[in-house]
Amino acid sequence: MQGIGLAGLGGIASMTTAGATETDSAKSFDPIEATVQDVRTAITSGQVTTRSIVQHYLDRIEVYDEALNALITVNPQALDRADELDKALEESGPVGPLHGVPIIVKDNYDATDMPTTAGAIALKDSVPPDDAFLVKQLREAGGIILAKGNLDEFAGGPDGWSSLGGQTPNPYALDRVPGGSSAGPGAAIAANFAVIGIGTETSGSLVNPAAYGSLVGIRPTRGLLSRDGIVPVDLSQDTGGPLTRTVSDAAVALDVMRGYDPDDPITARGVNEPPLDDESYTDFLNEDGLENVRIGVVREFFGAAENAGDEPGITQEQAEADAAQVTEVIDCAIEDMEQHGAEIVDPVSLLPLDDLLDAASAPSSYKLYLNEYLESLGDDAPYRSVEELAASNLYGCPDAASLREAAEAEPEPDLRESEEYLRAIGGKVALRDAVEQTMVANDVDVLLYPTRARTPPEIGKDMERIRLNYPVGPTAGLPSISVPAGFTEDEYLPVGLELLGLEFAEPLLIETAYAYEQATLRRQAPDGFGPLPADAPDVPYPDFSYEIATEGCSDSS
Repeated sequence: MQGIGLAGLGGIASMTTAGATETDSAKSFDPIEATVQDVRTAITSGQVTTRSIVQHYLDRIEVYDEALNALITVNPQALDRADELDKALEESGPVGPLHGVPIIVKDNYDATDMPTTAGAIALKDSVPPDDAFLVKQLREAGGIILAKGNLDEFAGGPDGWSSLGGQTPNPYALDRVPGGSSAGPGAAIAANFAVIGIGTETSGSLVNPAAYGSLVGIRPTRGLLSRDGIVPVDLSQDTGGPLTRTVSDAAVALDVMRGYDPDDPITARGVNEPPLDDESYTDFLNEDGLENVRIGVVREFFGAAENAGDEPGITQEQAEADAAQVTEVIDCAIEDMEQHGAEIVDPVSLLPLDDLLDAASAPSSYKLYLNEYLESLGDDAPYRSVEELAASNLYGCPDAASLREAAEAEPEPDLRESEEYLRAIGGKVALRDAVEQTMVANDVDVLLYPTRARTPPEIGKDMERIRLNYPVGPTAGLPSISVPAGFTEDEYLPVGLELLGLEFAEPLLIETAYAYEQATLRRQAPDGFGPLPADAPDVPYPDFSYEIATEGCSDSS
């Protein structure tokens, strides 16, 4: 962790784990599984101060992040901001719906009080000139950006490794991946380092850590949230979104994050979509929301891939047995939904998808997008172009090939105006239409499948087991929500259930997911990250068998 670091935490605050004094009222607040409403009630009732809330979570980070390695930078101004909010509360009342709520954002969001690194050593000192639009929204609502979370470098993978941040493990099994690329925020929220996590997704990077961390993750409709100030991957699919422990917290976060941004004109698409005016996504938190909703089960997204046995170190039979554990949990969830009033249509087929997905594949504009981002940093940018960034050799080996390939490419035209790109955008529309037609033909409101068809891979092994259930929603620009469905029987690993809807169907998805969540309460906090005792607990640091961070790669890498 950089920024103030672990040692620095004790320097800016009195650590309860080091025996510092704390008021009885502050001690009465329990940060474990605390919700937005818990924090607001504790602060506005006078039970605790915002400073003490922030201190609770800084203490947890001090003790537990050595093992979890979820964070790259802790905000050195977090306590100062807490004091400002306490003063504002005394003078005029709560600043907004997130007053005093600690938030961890993925380290590809611009925030003026910390570097934005995208996990790369090359960008470790890159402080942006302004906040990302979503960060600004969160701050204006009273949220405190507590820290920035680790990620797959440049948001380019599923396992949670970066050259700057190293490897983030899964808090439920420290030898497993937490799911990427929003790995740090996901692991941190699962382990109760803050209340809300903010991630990004191009293809699965929000719902993946939600599934593997027993969390709620929302990938919104393309155009609902601004992408301004986020290190880009593919602007035809990139989006932000919340990672939380409850559906209600995800709804509150989405309320705050949405809105028209003139610097990202695509957000105009969501202006006239519900909820409107004084309405809120929280209006759809209905415990009876499963009654009469028709849910289509996409069986093609269950089970191991036919070539899973080609993965190193696993047979096809083992892969199928692993997937069967996930299927068992999801089938139980389907039964629960039916018992609470849902009408189940099983199966609903989305095949054939391959041709539609191929037609929707846009030519890579990665170099173009990243160059635009680097230029937006102004005169203080550490690098002005992908060529300069690649020449630094200060990034992780997994990213070496793609960065060098981009740097060595011919000067890139604006492919967004090319015939090939426009044809791919048409392909995305065709894919969206095909999903809509399937849902209409089967008279279903939402589609259901396991967020991940298999359990989290062991770190450094068989990453191909992360079966690609996720291209449909992100490619078509459709919204989905992943909610905890339970745990596997053999190894007690988290399983996520994903619900996919039509464009701007977030209210229905939230209503359905909330009703299921409240009926089952499947989320459980991970062992080993519980309340802080008087003395720091002995949390074993994972013994990774390979180098987890490197300052640059050789030419042969």
